Amino acid sequence: MQNKRLKLLALSAAILCTVCCKEQTASLGDAAPEIVAYDLQGKQAKLSDWQGTRLLTFWSETCGVCVAELKELEGIAAAYPNKVQLIAINVDGEKADTQAVVNKRQITQPVIKDQMKITAERYQLVGTPTSFIIDKDGHIQAKFEGKIPQKELDKLFKG
Repeated sequence: MQNKRLKLLALSAAILCTVCCKEQTASLGDAAPEIVAYDLQGKQAKLSDWQGTRLLTFWSETCGVCVAELKELEGIAAAYPNKVQLIAINVDGEKADTQAVVNKRQITQPVIKDQMKITAERYQLVGTPTSFIIDKDGHIQAKFEGKIPQKELDKLFKG
């Protein structure tokens, strides 16, 4: 029953935000659009929940490259703590059991569920994986469609 209430609350909030929020789209150099999604515990997520440089990664559980990249990013982040905040946004919709995938794959980074795909629309998502680097001031510095190249990861984490 509580799960149904959380879903209804999430759906209501998303619809309200869609109607009330001004149109936002992601563009390099501009302020990153706000996230309109919830963590796996049902709490609304906001970009301001994470400080410093953020790596926003859109992924799907049916995308093997996505899951492999999430695990790779976790490893790099563990080697360079406090360098970059990882945020994984799942775009599989409300029927997918994202928590089961997170548990099975032992994903430890924060996972956000974009049930209504509002965030994916704001970031003009075409496919997964797609990632954005957002600087400490909240501006988009880079966009990667597909797996992030190793040299870019080195610059981000080691540079």
